[in-house]
Amino acid sequence: MDWISFHHPDWSLPVVRRRAQEEWLDLVEDLAEILTTGGRVHFWKSTYPNLRAYHNSMSRLRGAGLLVRHENDGKLPHLKLTALGQAALPEYHFPEKLWNTKWNGIWYTLVFDVPEKERHYRDTLRKFLKRMRMGCLQKSVWISPRDIRPEYDDLERAANVNAVSYLLESRTVLHHEAIEMVENSWNFDWLKELHERYLSVFSGNLRVLEETDHDEAALLHLLRQESEAYLQCMRPDPLLPSELLPKGYRGKAVYELHKTVRSAIGRQLEKYIIQHPRS
Repeated sequence: MDWISFHHPDWSLPVVRRRAQEEWLDLVEDLAEILTTGGRVHFWKSTYPNLRAYHNSMSRLRGAGLLVRHENDGKLPHLKLTALGQAALPEYHFPEKLWNTKWNGIWYTLVFDVPEKERHYRDTLRKFLKRMRMGCLQKSVWISPRDIRPEYDDLERAANVNAVSYLLESRTVLHHEAIEMVENSWNFDWLKELHERYLSVFSGNLRVLEETDHDEAALLHLLRQESEAYLQCMRPDPLLPSELLPKGYRGKAVYELHKTVRSAIGRQLEKYIIQHPRS
């Protein structure tokens, strides 16, 4: 089966390299039953060198308190994420938590001046700020509507960042509305193109998915493709509180379609489940 590809020749998207732990935890919510039965084989083959390595990894996740094996009245056992397991996943797996956060009206602004000879330090700092979903208002001025004081304190202790930076709090920026600050600090035009591409591709794939049955290999291929496309869409998304999101923002639609596609794939995969004796 040839699914519609998310790749666009005019875009240079970051290569998605997920840790095995994140990938497995991500799949648990929708495909937990499959991952404890015959369907697991098709997943570990692409991630682990052998079945023993898979079992060892799952044992480590359970030992760390991230997963529990839930017995359900004699039915197939299934894996379940613990609260600790949910916390171990990146924010884009639960974006509604950030969208639903009420903004306190304060901008947290990090201003830094790193000498040219310390370019590596400066570039590393910028990468860290991007991972924190901060917006670049100007080259060395980064903002966030979220309280980043704990992270700043960690940076101060670990990297002496206070020697080259200041963290400011402000409720207003003279002559600039909040939405203007948002649009000047994050590239929402590019993000909207990315979101629209995802919605177009996977709305089409969902129609094809629901029109007929597909073999196991095709379903697993679509699952992997959708998962990577979703990450590419949501990793650069600042996931701002809803009141700060610009008109036309499509991230919430992406998240809803992601859940719908994942659920539809899971339903079709269920018929391929082969129960194995418990180890």
